Amino acid sequence: MTPSESLQVSIGGDIWWGGFTAELSLTNTGDQALEGWSLSFTSPHQLDPNAWGVALESEGLGNGLTLYTLTGTDWGSRIAAGATIKVGFNGTQGIELGRDGALTEEMLFSESGLAVGDTSKTDSGSTMSMDEASTGDIATSEPSMGIGSMNETSMGETSMSETSMDGADMNGHAGHNHATHQHTTAAGPYTDINSWGSFHGSNHNSEHNELVGGRTAITTEALEAYNGLRAFAGLEAVGIETVGEWAFANGLTNNAQAWGDDTKGVGLWYAMQGAKVGWIADQTYNPQILADIQRSARLESEDNVMKMVREFGHEGFADFLEQSGLQGTFINTLKMEPHYGGWMHGRTHGFLDIEGVAIAHDINHLTVLGWDQDQPFMNDTFDWPQWPALDVSDSTVINYYQGIVSLGDPLAKNLEALPSPAAINPEPQPVAVPQPIPADARPEETDPVTGQTFDVEVSGDLWWGGFTASLTLTNQGEEQLDDWSLSFISNHRFYGESWGVDVVTQPLDGELYRYELSGADWGSSIGAGQSLTVGFNALAGTNLERTGELNETMLVAPGSSITQI
Repeated sequence: MTPSESLQVSIGGDIWWGGFTAELSLTNTGDQALEGWSLSFTSPHQLDPNAWGVALESEGLGNGLTLYTLTGTDWGSRIAAGATIKVGFNGTQGIELGRDGALTEEMLFSESGLAVGDTSKTDSGSTMSMDEASTGDIATSEPSMGIGSMNETSMGETSMSETSMDGADMNGHAGHNHATHQHTTAAGPYTDINSWGSFHGSNHNSEHNELVGGRTAITTEALEAYNGLRAFAGLEAVGIETVGEWAFANGLTNNAQAWGDDTKGVGLWYAMQGAKVGWIADQTYNPQILADIQRSARLESEDNVMKMVREFGHEGFADFLEQSGLQGTFINTLKMEPHYGGWMHGRTHGFLDIEGVAIAHDINHLTVLGWDQDQPFMNDTFDWPQWPALDVSDSTVINYYQGIVSLGDPLAKNLEALPSPAAINPEPQPVAVPQPIPADARPEETDPVTGQTFDVEVSGDLWWGGFTASLTLTNQGEEQLDDWSLSFISNHRFYGESWGVDVVTQPLDGELYRYELSGADWGSSIGAGQSLTVGFNALAGTNLERTGELNETMLVAPGSSITQI
């Protein structure tokens, strides 16, 4: 057997909107172990340097193609005789591949194909000169991308002692592997959270091959973003162990006492969470911001991300990021997947009571998005919300995350000295704002039962598990309508905050609710002939579509109607 025939490569993986996850199965068909192996190929795609099992180097060729060289590193540096290992990386589509399906060799490589490098050595230390592999040496395989598939490597006759991984399996998925894994990115080398242990299997999306849709591994780049936010707040930089000690002291972990490198891993995880959320101004915060900005960071453009920072962040924070050169670091932190490495459930499953029945772990799920990345607060299977978190007030949530940044009390107000964006009004605005009428010219109040009437039009948006209702009220009379109110019966449960109205809920039999809505703040008066729009959010009590428009038939219970009171 010639040396070029001793390393067989099989390509698999998944395609997702705008990108892909590639998995390379490498089989040593020879009778001696391979060490220091490398592969090179040209591709029209942009590969993420945060690969697993390989170090990735790139060289632009100036013709729309890039030359990539993959060299085995860490647990991927050695392939025992007869053994197979799986390495991989994420990439951004340089040419259109579609939105889903299996990745193949033809999709990944340009026409020049794959070449096996000449740096491999056998156990005896002799250098193996490897010629360019023929396309027949690369077998396209069906991808095996399910949870835990990276642990399904065919190990052949290799024993654990041969891998030199201090108790880790060949793919590096030990409960605690203390070897330091560093990824070199455009901003410099960073350490993977798995360097201090990993807890795969405790939840979905914890392994490298589950990082889909632009999600990335948790690395110490998050600490740079975190300390950048602290600097903006006038606080000194801290290390991950300081953050970890704070988390253990405040009941934000599974175990009361840290073991091994728990303080480092927990500290890095909470530094990431603080950097993801703590920049949002108190008055502008709502949960949807975290879905929109993380999706933009992972799948869209840097400009979209910074536009949201200017709109919803503390005043001046966007300029601070740009002037300090932390814009890329901040965006890279937004891309990180909280479930990665299993730390979210393995160590940072905090039991601190937050509000109602919600605990810290529920609030931490704010940064977990659905598979389509349109909704925050998603559960581990990404197909239903983390229900307790939905009932926690926005002010409590933002105080919690700002407490992570300030290392203060997670249940108290934090970062109060930071300014809010001047252009943002904390209250939603009506469609048409009535002109104020001087007190001496204001007509007498009209009896709401016998006097003027108003028309109500229901609209809004359906989302997975609930909806946002918008009620447009039109004053059909010739005089201003003050202190209006209406009522209806519904199967659905109001939650969160309303705008322009106060909502009073009365539970009824049969899982029904009677709602009384009264105008409040800017929604308390409707000028003659004018309209305004008020609204609220609710959790669906009956089966509704996951997307679409809300109407009155969906909102009110059968046999009920919206009535003026």
